[in-house]
Amino acid sequence: MISVDEALRIVLNKGKKLLPRKVKLENAAGLCLAESIKSDLNMPPFNRAAMDGYAVIAKDIKPPVDIDVIESIRAGYNPKKKVSSGQASKIMTGAVVPKGADAVVKVEETKSLDNDKRVRILKRIGKGVNIARKGEDVRVGKTVLSKGTRIRAQEVGILAAVGANHVKVHSTPSIGIISTGDELVDITRKPKPWQIRNSNSHLLAAQARQIITDIEILGKVNDNKSEIRKLIQKGLKKDILILSGGVSMGEYDLVGGVLRDLGVKIFFEKVALRPGKPTVFGMKGDKLIFALPGNPVSTFVTFELFVKPCIKKMMGFTSYGHPILQAELEKDIKIKKKRREYRPALLRQEDFRWKVSLVDWHGSGDLFSITRANCLLIIRESVEKLNAGDTVEVMLTDGLL
Repeated sequence: MISVDEALRIVLNKGKKLLPRKVKLENAAGLCLAESIKSDLNMPPFNRAAMDGYAVIAKDIKPPVDIDVIESIRAGYNPKKKVSSGQASKIMTGAVVPKGADAVVKVEETKSLDNDKRVRILKRIGKGVNIARKGEDVRVGKTVLSKGTRIRAQEVGILAAVGANHVKVHSTPSIGIISTGDELVDITRKPKPWQIRNSNSHLLAAQARQIITDIEILGKVNDNKSEIRKLIQKGLKKDILILSGGVSMGEYDLVGGVLRDLGVKIFFEKVALRPGKPTVFGMKGDKLIFALPGNPVSTFVTFELFVKPCIKKMMGFTSYGHPILQAELEKDIKIKKKRREYRPALLRQEDFRWKVSLVDWHGSGDLFSITRANCLLIIRESVEKLNAGDTVEVMLTDGLL
């Protein structure tokens, strides 16, 4: 049995970045840049009005003062006239500041005269006020996004602004999902008293879809070696194969043996973890295989701890882990075993402080517990007791928030 940290180290060492590919910008959200992006222009590309008002020469303004309005400038319009002493141009937010002007007086600090042929300036203004200077955000040739950046909505906006209609991104792994167990039936069927619906396949697929889309639920298989072997062989066409169930020590836990028979090299099959001890990781060629425990909370936790970081690495990201923050524990916790624990918990904020408490649960088979949780409370191996008021670590996961 190995530690959580050692298991994760092995997984990340075996997961390799996939080759880059070009995609259209509209399909790039959520992916990882495989190239750095430089700006092909200055931003702003011109001295730009930051307010609606009047473009003036600041030193002329000794309020109250009346001056001539020589032009009206809207966004997308190229000014025709230069502002000279005693003159102003009416200007809209985002428009080009005309030559000669070095400040923009807000319209609220003015009064229009003679049908806007003249304007009264009511307040003094300094040079450069209410003007966004050419290139003050980004200079032409400057790197605006670095290789390895996750493309969110805001990055899509930047890419569009610099004309990147196609971008080079890291490819995403294909994923196949299999659930094992005689007790499983399809979710469209009503289980008999000794059966349960196959929720794990859909749980795992939903977790994976938070970061990628190339996912196939390959089906469920009974506790039969030949059936398991046949479906695993199909799954090995994927970059990552995820199985749930059949990995404990029972007579019908057949997955590990079938994997070995198929030539899968097993790197670990037990992790000092609660829930999720019987977690198996192996490889055949360049295919990665995760065989996770069948209890749904264990399935959820082990996917978050091991599979999701591996997917992120293969996608080209340089940061794989979940955000971890500190919170004040609200109730005492009894610690039963010297394994690292990840317990479903409820995080809340009170008086600008984070507070956390465990949700009621009945063990790793209690799927409903994680619907009541919004985080995982981490209990490390060295901790002997936890009392109300202690500071504890909390892991945030997309699937719980």
